[in-house]
Amino acid sequence: MRKYTILIIILSSPIILFGADNPSSSLWGLFKLGGVWMWILLLLSILALGFILEKIYFFHKAKLQSKQFFIQLDRILIQNNFIRVKDFFNKSDYLISKVINNSFVKNIKAAEFENRLERQSTIEIKGLGRGLTLLATIGSVAPLVGFLGTVAGMIRAFGNIAAADEVSAQLVAGGIYTALTTTAYGLIIAIPSIAMYNFFIHRIDNFTADIEKTANLILNKKLIK
Repeated sequence: MRKYTILIIILSSPIILFGADNPSSSLWGLFKLGGVWMWILLLLSILALGFILEKIYFFHKAKLQSKQFFIQLDRILIQNNFIRVKDFFNKSDYLISKVINNSFVKNIKAAEFENRLERQSTIEIKGLGRGLTLLATIGSVAPLVGFLGTVAGMIRAFGNIAAADEVSAQLVAGGIYTALTTTAYGLIIAIPSIAMYNFFIHRIDNFTADIEKTANLILNKKLIK
């Protein structure tokens, strides 16, 4: 779980990136500068963080890591005994075992085994990927919301400049600084969201490949005719 810590901290605590040397650069100070757009970004960050944590827990509980599974399976397959292999799938708590076990029955034909395995795999893969479109949407929408906040801030800043009797560098820079805050926060939310989305998709692709590998090992051992 430690490898997710950096992404989680960045997503939930943007103050790390900005620092807190003065009130305007603190988390709350920058949040207030961003206006109403920051509340939208805060909601998106909460949704993204909650979903990522839930998905990490779900993937961890499903035991998708297949290295140890294949080491154990190879030891059983060497015996070339249907009952022992079936017993291994019954007792194993890996998700891949559940998928194979529901299709691996005695006297089943190879074609029927493959059809049943495909149906069961589809069900489990859909379960693993459920909700990932939400994470992808957040990763796409967050920077757009941030940019929209920046545009609105720039309009307001140039309105203030137009209304001012004297235009100073501080007035110009201050307006731009405030406007760019929302873009920065949008990117802080989007980057880990997209990264974790791609990570989850990669894990699902590996799981699919592991199912195919396991099926081929069983068929090559002639445990299914």
